[in-house]
Amino acid sequence: MLRYMILSIIVLWNVAVSASPQVLVTIKPIYALVSGVMGEVGTPTLLLQGGESPHSYSLKPSQVKQLHQANLVVWVGPGIEKFLERPLSLLNSNITVLRLFDVEGLKLLKVRNSAAWEDHSPDHASLSKESGQPEEFDQHFWLDPQNAQIVVKAVVAALSQIDPLSASRYQDNAIHLLEQLKQLDDELQTQLIPVKNKNFLVFHDAYQYFENRYELSAVGVINLHPEQNSGAKHLHELRETIKIQKVQCVFSEPQFEPTLVATVIEKTEVRQGILDPLGVNLPVGSDGYFMLLRRLAKSLRDCLLLSSEG
Repeated sequence: MLRYMILSIIVLWNVAVSASPQVLVTIKPIYALVSGVMGEVGTPTLLLQGGESPHSYSLKPSQVKQLHQANLVVWVGPGIEKFLERPLSLLNSNITVLRLFDVEGLKLLKVRNSAAWEDHSPDHASLSKESGQPEEFDQHFWLDPQNAQIVVKAVVAALSQIDPLSASRYQDNAIHLLEQLKQLDDELQTQLIPVKNKNFLVFHDAYQYFENRYELSAVGVINLHPEQNSGAKHLHELRETIKIQKVQCVFSEPQFEPTLVATVIEKTEVRQGILDPLGVNLPVGSDGYFMLLRRLAKSLRDCLLLSSEG
């Protein structure tokens, strides 16, 4: 009898696990939001664990297999995960693919092409997708908590479609998550007031949604293309920008060697900090999005406020 009961429990557990939708998410910030929506229903799978650059990644055979076994794949778009375009086009039609760039209601910003952003203004204009081609838009939109709320709603809709029996639980989880995102936004608005008018440089142009939301003043980018080193001419322009714009901090990223940053700030009193748009060193989980944005805010405050004091 005891053996029968144990076997029954194992069978029921396996049924419950198999009933959970198989959800694959590409990057940590989006994974955290998806995980928050799924809650107790199931755990999504993270494709990129954090140390890899999504701009130049290549799928492993085991990851290709994961794609084909998924019920739902959530990715940002080709502006971030270019490597996924072809693999996703080969998936069976019964696999739902949620490309977040296509979600209605996102506040989108155009890619900044000016080498040092001489026309920089904290008030970036938001644009609809109809006003340009997808490659013209910056796709790091998750760094605005208001966009994150739109993402959460899109994830709820996608999950509810593939798993209607759990739809009410996804909706309940989303209500709590949306309230948390609003509280985070209010918190960051207050924390970042002291650094609104302090100029800084970033390693690559991944932060304008965060800048725009909190009226921050990045005035240039070290690496114009994430996978290519900048030339001597651009580095000279950046040194001029540091002088003219009274740049107080230059930020590197944990995925890339800080050599270029050291070269740019050599023989200056500019401080160096670290910003991370992907949460490279963050634990995988539903709190990751909140930790990511709080760390961005803390890094900016620590560097810019110390610079002003110095």
